[in-house]
Amino acid sequence: MPDHPSDARPPRDWAQAFAALPPETPPADGWQAVSARLDARGRPRWPLWMAAAAVLMLAVALPWRLSPPGSETNPPTTPASLAGRAAGPAQAGDSALAQLQAESARLEALLAFARDERVSSATAALLAEQMDDDLAAIDAALMQPGLPIETRRALWQQRVDGLRAVTGFESNRRWLAAQGTRYDAALVAVD
Repeated sequence: MPDHPSDARPPRDWAQAFAALPPETPPADGWQAVSARLDARGRPRWPLWMAAAAVLMLAVALPWRLSPPGSETNPPTTPASLAGRAAGPAQAGDSALAQLQAESARLEALLAFARDERVSSATAALLAEQMDDDLAAIDAALMQPGLPIETRRALWQQRVDGLRAVTGFESNRRWLAAQGTRYDAALVAVD
């Protein structure tokens, strides 16, 4: 015997079929049964070993998580980081060179945070690569032994200027990605 009268038509789609179903009524004492089971269980007790494991994990993971980038046992070996080590510290009495080297280190740290290779267009990747190549050329010049102090100072100034440009570019890319757009500058304008 069919569930519906013979003169009723079948539903056209799933929405009509579900709408034709009668509402389901929960059992009258359902909530009381669930409440009684929860009260019977009581509060769960965490074993002592779980607490010890959590403390140990925090003791190991927290310092590792809070360590600054580049402090790992294998520091990055990018041309920019090699130049800072190869050129050595500023000579005694040359505060301008020391300031340039300190600013270069700060900009390099900022660049490590600002650079995100996951969000890039072809244009942005090409421009970033060109800027990195310019920095690598400056770093190669800084690695040459026996440079006069004026030349070293000028090269460090070029390096700081280049790092400012790269850091600004990368932070703009990051900001544009946060806004849902990307860096697509026109390399050639045709009117």
